[in-house]
Amino acid sequence: MKTIIQLIQSKYTAIFWTVLILILCTIPSESLPKGQPNDKISHFIFFAGFAFFWFFQSSKYWLIILMAALYGIGIEFWQGSLPKSFHRSFDWYDALADGIGGIMGLITYFLFNKLIALFGFTSHHNFVKNKDALN
Repeated sequence: MKTIIQLIQSKYTAIFWTVLILILCTIPSESLPKGQPNDKISHFIFFAGFAFFWFFQSSKYWLIILMAALYGIGIEFWQGSLPKSFHRSFDWYDALADGIGGIMGLITYFLFNKLIALFGFTSHHNFVKNKDALN
């Protein structure tokens, strides 16, 4: 359990997730599997994960939500600049889904911390076993 928690809170996981979003949002839409979830749901999930992983790196929650929103808008501008053959375009509703996903990432982060506390772990940065919780 401790190893999984350490992986989740690692800055490398946050960086990986950030790069993964860029890659997935750059792939030509025709290359994506058919029958995928609604585009807005995908954006929501991607950016909830983005915020969730980055919250472990900073206690400035407003900054992470702002980063999620700005990264989402940046991705939309990026998609708008891609060649037409990619079938990608700027969409304010995608950016909105990204921002809402960032807020959901914060909620998930707080719920996750409550859950791990039930297992006797404390400190969202260290996840040191809480000796008092075992007694």
